[in-house]
Amino acid sequence: MRIIKIFLILLIYFFCTKIYSQTIAIVNVQSLIDYNEQYKSIIEKINNSQKDFLKNFEKKEKELIEMLNDIENAKLILSENEINLQIDKYNKDLQDFQLLVNNFNIHYEDQINFIREKIFKEIIQILEKYATDNKIDLILDSTSYLIASNSLDVTIKIKEELNKINLQLDYKDFEKN
Repeated sequence: MRIIKIFLILLIYFFCTKIYSQTIAIVNVQSLIDYNEQYKSIIEKINNSQKDFLKNFEKKEKELIEMLNDIENAKLILSENEINLQIDKYNKDLQDFQLLVNNFNIHYEDQINFIREKIFKEIIQILEKYATDNKIDLILDSTSYLIASNSLDVTIKIKEELNKINLQLDYKDFEKN
C-alpha cells in the first residue's frame, strides 16, 4: 500500500502541468465614466439644452389640463355630439403630446448611451494597453467580484490616463418631427 501511495505522488509530481498564478487587476468602470470631467460637462450641456423643451412641455400640459376642464364644464351646455368632438380632439392632442415626450426621452437616453459607450471604448483601449505594459492576465470590473485587495484596484491609474484623452463628446439636440 505504501508503494502505491509513493507511486501516485511521483506520478502526480512528474506529469501534472505547473500552475502559474495570474496577475489580476480590478477597475471600477462605472465610476470612471460617471466622474469623468468631460462626461459631466456634456451631461450638463444636455441638461441645459433640455430646459426650453421642458418649459414647452409644461406649457402644453397646462393647456391640456385646461382643455379637459373646459370639456367638463361644457358638458351641461353642449350637445353630446359637440362634447364627443371636443373629447376626440383632447384625446388626439394628449396622444400627440405623450408621443412627443416619449420621443424626447428616448432621444436623450440614446444620446447619453452613445456617449457612455464612446467613453467605455476608450477605457477598454486604455485597459488593454495597461494590461500589456504591466503583464496583467485578467482585469475584472468592480461589479464582477465579491472581495479583493485594494492593491488590485487600478481605477485611479486608468482615470489619470482617461483624463489625458480629449474624448470629443457631442450630442444632437432633440428635433420635433
